[in-house]
Amino acid sequence: MRSAFSDAVIMLLVLVLLPPRGLAYDAQLDSHAIHEAYVLGQRNDKATGDFLAPYLSQITESQNGAHIAEIELLTPYAQIVDQSRQKTAGGYSEAQAAEDYKRHGNTVKVNIVIMLPTAYPKTEETSPAPPATGSEKRALRPENFWQNFKFTLKQHGKAIASRNISNQPIHSTATSNAPAVLDGESVWLEFDVKDIASEETVVEVLTPEAKVIKATFDLKKLH
Repeated sequence: MRSAFSDAVIMLLVLVLLPPRGLAYDAQLDSHAIHEAYVLGQRNDKATGDFLAPYLSQITESQNGAHIAEIELLTPYAQIVDQSRQKTAGGYSEAQAAEDYKRHGNTVKVNIVIMLPTAYPKTEETSPAPPATGSEKRALRPENFWQNFKFTLKQHGKAIASRNISNQPIHSTATSNAPAVLDGESVWLEFDVKDIASEETVVEVLTPEAKVIKATFDLKKLH
């Protein structure tokens, strides 16, 4: 029979040989990690908030006009936690979380929230003009203001190309006295996990005024 001392030595050797936790973000998740992330999101409590806090950078730097309010970076694991957190009341199951990961889990996502200083100004009344063409209508949409910003993710000073970019307008809540208005824009960038090393990562946003806003995330310390 093995002694308690022998068991302790074996356990110590296992701990020494295993890679230390936190030296790399989890680019590939197994079923146990998916379960763990799902449960943490479903808790939707202080533990959930504390876990997600390092993935979000609130921008307090002074800016003119439309300004960057926050920059968020989500690893595959954090995406499951965040998605589960948002769907605690909707019957979101662990099987659905696993399926979502299967479809989208090979990405690192960056979310940049741009807020307008006030509601987007209404167009002043003018004399009737000829109808706008399709391309002109797209150019006139207020939601397009975010395209005046440039978004870059860098590691070791080298820019990494995103594989997809999307946007979602942020509107105020309509009331009986006022309709909903455009308050800002949420811009999402997606990167392939194969392109993102477990290193310090910098998200840069170049504003229309040529000001650079940065947020730094150390992927060696994130899950």
